[in-house]
Amino acid sequence: MAKRNLRKIPEAIWRRIETFTQDDVIAGCAKRLRPEDFGRYRHLGLKRDGDDLTIPPPTVPSPKRGSYSRTNVEGKEIVRRDLPKEGRTFSAETPNWGDWSNGSHTVSWTREVYPRQFVPAKGLELSVELLERIGEDCVVKFAVDQVLSRRQANFESDLLFNLNLLQENVEAIDVFPSAATLAEYTRTIKVDWEILPPGTVEEVMRRMLAGKRPVPAEKQKQMEERLKVMAKLRPVAYVAGTSGFLRYFGAQFGDDFVAFENLAYGNALYVMYEEWRTLSQRSRIELLRGSVDGFRRIEHREGWEERLGVLVEKYREDTK
Repeated sequence: MAKRNLRKIPEAIWRRIETFTQDDVIAGCAKRLRPEDFGRYRHLGLKRDGDDLTIPPPTVPSPKRGSYSRTNVEGKEIVRRDLPKEGRTFSAETPNWGDWSNGSHTVSWTREVYPRQFVPAKGLELSVELLERIGEDCVVKFAVDQVLSRRQANFESDLLFNLNLLQENVEAIDVFPSAATLAEYTRTIKVDWEILPPGTVEEVMRRMLAGKRPVPAEKQKQMEERLKVMAKLRPVAYVAGTSGFLRYFGAQFGDDFVAFENLAYGNALYVMYEEWRTLSQRSRIELLRGSVDGFRRIEHREGWEERLGVLVEKYREDTK
């Protein structure tokens, strides 16, 4: 059974960090694994069959591994009952005269609610590396692929998150100085966006997938379904991440309204209310960090298409 989550960073970890001669730190650990130990890490894709060893590429851990693994994939909403209530406007699509066959209209209302803080999904990956073989045993390094700088204001909270992510999936924690600088890491996680002109869903998908690593057929089908919903709302352009992996794709409805999906974990759609040039400069981890007023998260539950449509129409009314 996995150990419990950490409520704070252990003193032993702080003492170890104090010995580092650089500011950049990663959450990682090295474990010596016997042949019979490998079954405990099958969920990460690490496998052994005799002398044959399968080392997986960096992957996002399953949300089933624990609360931090789930937040890493899905994010988490916190009701701030420690803050005063504030007025918030809600909208919903309602049938005319109680019958959808007569068409529909948008109804808006305002009520006092506690502020909600959304902790965004980080999508952090866990990497696995074989360090050496000692007889039948293997020394394997596990690390969260995010370099943290001790100079950053959120260093402690980010480190605690990464240590818990490591513990849920590896059942051990440690820290190491990073061989790569923070600037070098940031360049590898930058989301470079390509803006694509409107077209048929088939044409848009072909452009988005061109030059990318192969996308499984079930993911392509899901992508097509989501793009069809966006296409009905008449976007001014489509957007896609330009890295080797097609992680992000979506549609642009204005300079400060972009709706996009994460192809790896498509449990929600994000609507960003920010000036496009500012949004396009963010790293993938920074992308959803900020005020809840700057974005909306729409889970893919029944009626999500209508909720997106309401937001698009409201945006168009407000920007006339």
